[in-house]
Amino acid sequence: RRLSSPAIPCPPDKSPVHGRASLPSLTKLSRRRSLSPEIHSQSVVMHVGAVEELHICTLRLAVYSRDFSGFREAKLGLVEMPCEEMNLTPDTTYTFTREIMPSKSKLKKETLVHRKTSVCAPKVLGQVFILLQYQFVAQRIKLMVRKAENLAKLTRIPGTPHYVVINMRQDGKVIATKETKGAGGLNPVWNTPFLFDLPPGDITQLPLHFEFIIMQGRLYTKSSVLGRVLIGCSGPEEGQAHWREMLKRGQIETARWH
Repeated sequence: RRLSSPAIPCPPDKSPVHGRASLPSLTKLSRRRSLSPEIHSQSVVMHVGAVEELHICTLRLAVYSRDFSGFREAKLGLVEMPCEEMNLTPDTTYTFTREIMPSKSKLKKETLVHRKTSVCAPKVLGQVFILLQYQFVAQRIKLMVRKAENLAKLTRIPGTPHYVVINMRQDGKVIATKETKGAGGLNPVWNTPFLFDLPPGDITQLPLHFEFIIMQGRLYTKSSVLGRVLIGCSGPEEGQAHWREMLKRGQIETARWH
């Protein structure tokens, strides 16, 4: 940190101090790596005139932080103390505690982040059109990921494709996985059907659900995951409703937006 403590005149309607009573324009303190003010306290002697002349001045300390390279520094904030509030008398030590006021740029940035978080949440990520069919005789489920609309972008690289990973889960454990090919644009079309063999048992009693992971890019990382859709006996109500409709309609295909 670097502390600079220039003493400047207070309001412009009061006369500035001239001659030997004028204060130094800038005083720098050495940089410290610790954030503890008790261990690394520092003293600065500023030559001034009469005590009465100090009452029209303000003591200002600007607090900076510097990165590890030592070349870049950022202003954290200011500490201002009007001398007229100090009630100073000669040869007496006083202790004052003041909070650091964030700089205007930092306040503006924090306000902008807060506004974006409060106004834009929850963010619309797009929607996916999915088709389901329960094939009772073969004891399997046909899935088709038809298309998506208005998908959000996770990267600025043009032409980065979207694709969908489909996991069939039983009791939360993945028992089968398939994925589509990549399709470009914010309204990709896949039209890709998949067949999933069901585990033994009554499908109405099995703890099954399908997880559709919409991704952008070919690297399977958290940063490339755009969103998820869950369809099955558990999960969001929209997914459960689509699952119940599939079981109710039997061999007839049923499709919904998610």
